[in-house]
Amino acid sequence: MIAGGGTGGHAIPALCVADSLRAGGAAVEFVGSTTGIESTLVPKAGYTLHALPLAGLSGGPVKRARAGLLFLKALVRCRAILKKYRPGVVLGVGGYASAPAVLAANTLNIPTFLHEQNSVPGRTNRLASRFVQEVFVTFPAAAGYLRGAKPVGMPTRREFFEASREEALERLELEPPVVLIFGGSGGALKLNLAAAEAFRGATPYTVFHVSGKRDFARLSTDNPRYRIVEYEDKLWHPLAASDVVVMRAGAGSLFDVAAAGRAAILVPFPHATGDHQLHNARYFTEKGAAELLRDDEVTAETLRARVEDLLSDTIRRETYAGNMRALATPTAADEIAGRLFEAANATVTNEKGRRG
Repeated sequence: MIAGGGTGGHAIPALCVADSLRAGGAAVEFVGSTTGIESTLVPKAGYTLHALPLAGLSGGPVKRARAGLLFLKALVRCRAILKKYRPGVVLGVGGYASAPAVLAANTLNIPTFLHEQNSVPGRTNRLASRFVQEVFVTFPAAAGYLRGAKPVGMPTRREFFEASREEALERLELEPPVVLIFGGSGGALKLNLAAAEAFRGATPYTVFHVSGKRDFARLSTDNPRYRIVEYEDKLWHPLAASDVVVMRAGAGSLFDVAAAGRAAILVPFPHATGDHQLHNARYFTEKGAAELLRDDEVTAETLRARVEDLLSDTIRRETYAGNMRALATPTAADEIAGRLFEAANATVTNEKGRRG
């Protein structure tokens, strides 16, 4: 049983682990939120989702009280789900649905694990880490916050490693060089507006801009080499086609770019919990895989200047790309799945021993 979600940064790595588990013969089901992105992605991938009504703890007293009540109901519901399906192991991946499932598993003595995607863990995983056997972390820095942490990297879809640049350019009908701009599954308003202004005029390069659904309607361009799309389900194609990527610094997106091996300009979201996007970005910039552009520095002028400077410097761009690819973690999903199989098999053996 895999629990959690909320954003693509939680749900997509979880699905990568689920695929590795299923390939090894395991039956996998999910516990998630009715409002998170997992409510769409998990059924689409062919897995059963037990969806729970949940809410965050931010806001005023009434909202927090409601969130607390929903949490208690989710805890009771998770215990019922786990008793019914008796999973050999539970994996929490962060997000609202992770904590009640992990706590419920702990009360039922089911081996329980976590995966923390970011360099600075969120509140859910910090709480839940007290009740699990082991925590898999993407960034080594996260190990300092969590008991029993093991660095494994980020589970990443194989398509990001395998996509062909030539095929992607042809499929998307793009003329190189290509600049890819995206802000993650939720979009990024400031980055979106700056990009639309920066590349409104003619450019000697192609801009492929994935805006997110929220901001798409307010963006426009007269540049024939600037394409704005609301959403790109197969992001590995524009990534494979790109020469430079401008992006936020969510952990999942960063490791997608690492798998593709592309030079990046990172614009961390400044209001992320614990400023974790800045810490995520610094991990890559300190390894010489990307460069940083802080959110308060973003204007149409600075954005275009930084993009054109990097496009014009082939040696620096290729150095970033090579260092970026070296940070990819293609075995992360299989490593996590392997450890979960070990724990599940040990549980089965112990139960047989007790019955004997």
